[in-house]
Amino acid sequence: MQQIITGIIASPGIKIGKAYVYHGTNLIIPKYTVEPDQVDHELDRYRQTLEKTKADIKAIQEQISRSLSRDMADIFSSHLMVLEDPMIAEKVVRNIRENRRNVEWVINDISMELIQSLSSIEDVYLRERIVDISDIHKRLINNLQKTSAPSLPSLDKEVILFSADLTPSDTAMMNKKYVLAFVTDTGGRTSHTAIMARALEIPAIVGTINGTSMVKDGQMVIVDALHGKIIIEPTDVQIDEYTRYQEDLLLLDAELAKLTHLPAATLDNEVCHIYGNIEIPEEMKMMKEHGAQGIGLYRSEFLFLDRALPDEDKQYVAYKKVLEFFSPMPVTIRTLDVGGDKIYAYNKTVRERNPFLGCRAIRFSLENESLFRTQLRAILRASVYGNTRLMFPMISTVEEIIKSRNILYETMDDLRKEKKEFDADMPIGIMIEVPSAAINADRLAAHSDFFSVGTNDLVQYTIAVDRLSEKIAYLYNPLNLSVLRLLKHIVDVSAKYEIPLSICGEMAGEPRYTVPLLGLGFRNFSMGTAFMYQTKRIIRSVNINECEDVVEEMMKLDVTEEIEKLLLDYLGRKFPTMLF
Repeated sequence: MQQIITGIIASPGIKIGKAYVYHGTNLIIPKYTVEPDQVDHELDRYRQTLEKTKADIKAIQEQISRSLSRDMADIFSSHLMVLEDPMIAEKVVRNIRENRRNVEWVINDISMELIQSLSSIEDVYLRERIVDISDIHKRLINNLQKTSAPSLPSLDKEVILFSADLTPSDTAMMNKKYVLAFVTDTGGRTSHTAIMARALEIPAIVGTINGTSMVKDGQMVIVDALHGKIIIEPTDVQIDEYTRYQEDLLLLDAELAKLTHLPAATLDNEVCHIYGNIEIPEEMKMMKEHGAQGIGLYRSEFLFLDRALPDEDKQYVAYKKVLEFFSPMPVTIRTLDVGGDKIYAYNKTVRERNPFLGCRAIRFSLENESLFRTQLRAILRASVYGNTRLMFPMISTVEEIIKSRNILYETMDDLRKEKKEFDADMPIGIMIEVPSAAINADRLAAHSDFFSVGTNDLVQYTIAVDRLSEKIAYLYNPLNLSVLRLLKHIVDVSAKYEIPLSICGEMAGEPRYTVPLLGLGFRNFSMGTAFMYQTKRIIRSVNINECEDVVEEMMKLDVTEEIEKLLLDYLGRKFPTMLF
């Protein structure tokens, strides 16, 4: 019987093949009391295993350095940091000595304690470190028991890999020739496993919750990592449809590769710009190859994912690398956009009751001014190496942008006193992602050099729907009339006050929304690589009057379902070979 699973797109693409369910290591944790005269022997076992595990990880790093890049190998630096953490080591040794427990028991308890504490944290970036702890845990236990997990590199036939989770080690070592795509129950776009999948260009869908339990070895599946769904036991018609779609995508990619360096201009010569969204520097080469005209959203959160907070120099090097690579094209660096739980994990402060409405993004930076100033210093120092634009996330009041800019100016003064160079004319903008900012866009314009609309949050805050909630997911729709009217208001204000405007988030990168966004007045789009070619194709195939007419008809309707049908009917007629 056919089933459809949904999840989070970690790495884009479409693949058709047979399922292979990977169960990984079946860890058996022996628990016994160590005799007093065997405690030293147990401590030796721990130390030897620790060294062996470090050596394993360094070997993986070396292999990834050769096959991908040194920076991708640095993903495993956090694993080494945990293994070398003196507090954890001291805890293991004390437990063995005082409680006389065997090493496996002690390591398992400490790992489970860490995983449990991370599981209770709302912030997605920190919660996704669970898989890293799990990776280290499994490797330590396997080395203690001198066992090994079933080997993904030994696969000898093409499969769609399903697993409850995949560690970064699993992903790094899998045979790309035979793993067509993978699907996991856990994880998100910012997990190290997802980052590895994008670097390896393996289509992946994560966070399916129960996907692995719904599929059996050998079942035919379609992984649609462009729309975030997996079809189990597809019909012959669906297989034919997706096979044609795969072929169309290959032809389209080949066709549009010729247009990569041509402008994204409409038929009536309205020039648009397509920028890239990146999370790690390793994505920048792929962005440029897809024709990105710069970076519209450089998420800085990846630097804050390890146990230790990044210092100024580490941030400076990361920003400088991207700025130099894209110079003279613009690079928009967004300051830290995570919930308070991220840093609360370091200082054990009380958790947020409602993190979506709590101390997150710019609120968190203003509450943690020292951290904020360190990031601003790093961005300013790097700004001389390219066309830098600085952006503050989740601005909801005029007071926030004034305070943020004042801290930035004070930081500039400090750097001047230290005789350190920076770009004093760097544009300073804000993300408009809450209704209050959209409504007060005219007032915020006086304090902003540019606006960038963050559609993911703007949609959920406007409709008052948690986009991750399964129960009310049907309400989360960017074509809701209130969202369209709010977007039109932002465009009108930006035009009136001559504020450069761009749009990012999932809406900007979905080809089905390109026509209405053009009709609303957007000309600058920031997105991942998945639909960059298709978006450019649509832009080059329409004229603005036509897009405005479509929006005018959409705005006459009240019901979201009817608005969506009108748009899809138009797209079906205009682009019959594209799947929306």
